[in-house]
Amino acid sequence: METNEPTNSPPINSQSILSIVFGIITILFMCMGLIPFPFTSIICFPVSFLFGILALVFGMVSLNQIRRRNEAGRPMAWIGIMAGGFILICVICMIIAMFVFLVFAPNSIHLPPFIQNFNV
Repeated sequence: METNEPTNSPPINSQSILSIVFGIITILFMCMGLIPFPFTSIICFPVSFLFGILALVFGMVSLNQIRRRNEAGRPMAWIGIMAGGFILICVICMIIAMFVFLVFAPNSIHLPPFIQNFNV
């Protein structure tokens, strides 16, 4: 016999929703920072770094809550963790590359005067 009773699915963890939202925002800001308009990278890369950290934190918290409370949302949490972690690694590599480039090849590019006189 068939019953028309709805099945009770576990609730979706709100932290996992925040994790995937911050992960998507992280990717969008990273891509906007790569657009060749003046000063977009100065604003977009730190913002994407911040949202990447938030995506990682909320993803890890949500995985812990999902396990303890038997909730749904594990794929969303993992997507947020992967997006946030990937963009964090990219931003850190870009910062290291810029630092290495400025230290080991300072005369290869034309820098503004206030940066040319800066000594590390």
